[in-house]
Amino acid sequence: MKNIYLITCMAVLGLTLSFSQKKNESRKYLLTGKIVNDISLPPGCGYLAQATVIEFEIINSNLKNYPDKNIPIIIQCPEFYGDGFFEKNKTYTLHVMDKSGTDFGWTITNLSVQKKYNLEKKLWAISIKKEE
Repeated sequence: MKNIYLITCMAVLGLTLSFSQKKNESRKYLLTGKIVNDISLPPGCGYLAQATVIEFEIINSNLKNYPDKNIPIIIQCPEFYGDGFFEKNKTYTLHVMDKSGTDFGWTITNLSVQKKYNLEKKLWAISIKKEE
């Protein structure tokens, strides 16, 4: 009888853990947007992991139930994209996710832009392509 009780408890615990892990998985999205504001890039990544928030006007997106026409995206180490890559009124295709993808913290400039929106999670750019 003790063995049946122990097996039942272990099974319930295992199922609970497997379902809770699925909730913590990051979600990925595809977005095409145009930069709407002038950009002030942070210092380059070095001893500190630097990121900045850039606001995009959504042209096309697979985000569900997002009511605003603009969206803030966190760009990690933006200097890695090169000088002049980020330009106001230019169009970009972005792959984004709702987690940073790293285990360490980021120093994020322009975080006030992010706070204007009622997002459940911060959106982080995974890859960015500038459209010509």
